[in-house]
Formats: sequence, C-alpha cells, structure tokens
Amino acid sequence: MPLSIEQFQALTLDESVYIIDTRPADLFIEGYIPNALNITPATIKYAIAMGILTKETPIVFVTEDDLVAETIAYFTKAEFSQIKGYLQGGFASWLANSKRYDLIIEVEVDELAMDIPFDEYLMILDTREENNFDKEHIKNSVSLPLSEMGDPGSMSELDEHFNIYILTDNGESNTLAASLLKKQGIHNIRITKGGWEELLQIKDKFKFERTPQKSTEEDSSLN
Repeated sequence: MPLSIEQFQALTLDESVYIIDTRPADLFIEGYIPNALNITPATIKYAIAMGILTKETPIVFVTEDDLVAETIAYFTKAEFSQIKGYLQGGFASWLANSKRYDLIIEVEVDELAMDIPFDEYLMILDTREENNFDKEHIKNSVSLPLSEMGDPGSMSELDEHFNIYILTDNGESNTLAASLLKKQGIHNIRITKGGWEELLQIKDKFKFERTPQKSTEEDSSLN
C-alpha cells in the first residue's frame, strides 16, 4: 500500500514500527530518514539472526519506485506478516517535502590508517565475529560482533565523545551496523569502505594484535 508523507509519519510515531530502507548502500549513506535501518535482501539474514526483526515486526518501507513490487514480494515470501506499506515516491518525496534527514560518513581504509596516530578519541569498532577478532585485530580496537548489535545493552559503553569507525568483514553490512548505532542515538560514526578484506590490502599501515588465550591453569582455577 502506498503511503503519503502524512500517513507514513503517523505510522512511524509508533516506536514498534520499523522503517526499513532497502535502497543500495551508496544511496543510503548520502541521506536517509532518521531511525531507518538499511536492510536489503542481501542483509536481511543478518537482521533476522540478530533478532532485530521477527516475522511479526510491523514495518514500513522506503525504497525506489521501480523496486517497490520486488521488495514487497521478497518480504512477503519471507513471511513477514505486518507490512504496513511503503512511502510513495520514496526518499525523494521525503526531501521534496523538506523533511529532516540523516547521513553516514564513509572513509577509505587508508584514511583510517592516517587518522589513528593523531586522534586520541578514535575508536575502531570491529563487528566481525569474536573468533575472527581474537585471531587478529587492529591494536586497541573494540569488539562488538554484528550478531550482538540487536541488543541495545551491547552498545552501553559507546559514547559520543568517541570518533567511532565501524569495521565489518567486507563492508556488506556497514550501513546496517551504522544505522543500528544511529537508531540508538550514537551519531559520531564512520563506516570503513570494504571492511577487513579491504584493510588487508594495506596491512603494513596498521598495527595488529591477538586476544590472549587463557592458559590451562587459568581455566582450571575458574572451576
């Protein structure tokens, strides 16, 4: 069902209704409706696994006109039962009505490398799974697996005075992670283009460390 701006806003006053923006990441980062989550067919698997969405979650869509039918068909086939409609005219209509919007800053991995030595408040938020983080990560980075970001409590130690750089596996889930943080009121963030895979191409520009493993003696002392 197409929704006018007024209908869309009325629905989203209900905090249980999720705004799902299915546009490609390169469009999303340039501007999106505040509190929207960037969830595409490629990243819906993460959102479900994280418990962000259930099949009964009320949702409204922001998408491109030529993708409306495809988007609704995809989510309907995936058995989402509370689809309330989509914003008619998409994000362009939102802008045309002079509504407030948000955006996300994207940086190249070499820019991250240059910023690290000069920014004492820089925090690298590594969203890879914990076992990958433990094997190797950028020195002093913080682990917050994407799979745990559905729990607002997992973000309790993140603070606006940090300059947060999000690092994902390959960049695919960058905007999902960023939009989750923004929805929780954490806005001083950047996404790292290409993620860990891209970073490995210029590995010599970073310092790495591993998570120390507990010794057998330590493990036994806890029992």
